[in-house]
Amino acid sequence: MSTNKFYEGLYGNDSIEFARGLVNIYPFGVIGKNYNNKVEIHTHNNLFQIFYITKGITEITYQGKTSTIEGPTLVTIPKNTPHGFKHQNEVEGWIISLSDSVLESLLNREAEVLFTLYNIYAKKLIETDLEDQEVIQTLKQCINEYNGTKPGKLLMLQNLVGQLIIQLYRLQNENSVLEKVIDNSYKVYFKNFMLLISEARSFKKTIDEYANELKITPTHLTRITKSVSNKSPRELIIDYYISEAKVLLSNLKYNINEVASELDIEDPSYFSRLFKKKTNLTPKEFQRSINVKS
Repeated sequence: MSTNKFYEGLYGNDSIEFARGLVNIYPFGVIGKNYNNKVEIHTHNNLFQIFYITKGITEITYQGKTSTIEGPTLVTIPKNTPHGFKHQNEVEGWIISLSDSVLESLLNREAEVLFTLYNIYAKKLIETDLEDQEVIQTLKQCINEYNGTKPGKLLMLQNLVGQLIIQLYRLQNENSVLEKVIDNSYKVYFKNFMLLISEARSFKKTIDEYANELKITPTHLTRITKSVSNKSPRELIIDYYISEAKVLLSNLKYNINEVASELDIEDPSYFSRLFKKKTNLTPKEFQRSINVKS
């Protein structure tokens, strides 16, 4: 019997390099070839993944269930969702891995769209269908942009990823959603909590203050966030502000003190330590790294 393993990166890896902190795109099928066409059950607690299977047949296992998928098909796997693949023949396509914290920040004002990230979803793509054509075109643009070197790559990828998630949301229906991962009542509280974080614009706001606004106890808020995201309220707040910091730092006109001030963090040294802890880079190292890649 397979044991569920956790990976911070793609299957078999504990690290992943995102383009500007948002997206990683890798050929589908390559990893399976290295493991005799079988990817054992595993989980990512930091990734929302889109599998764009263009060719071949694979068997996907999720939540103790199994489905056979034939390309061209889109499959989405939320974070904290055990899944695995067994390829029936030669498969091709792409794995689009998205940073959950940055993605939630991008979508925080589109609450219903945000919950696309919490469904296991499979959609057979029909090339003659207009909506499917739009999704295929967006996928191809994402892949080309990711692998290209054109100026404005960060902004273009952000726009394309946001567009892709909205298109997935519009395509979803009861027949294509394989599994709803979380309880609806928790989703509402979680949505409202994420909205409050984005509206607060202050790192100083306490968990008690958020819970009071939601009219629940801090303990219940923690139970909700753990259920939905496997993270505490404080971790979600930190993730949000780190993602905001990355966006600000991507604009090289801001210095470290100004970024900290924008986030309402009084001590720039504390901000730098927090950023380093979460990203393994100092703010200046992050700016240098994206400047080199731009």
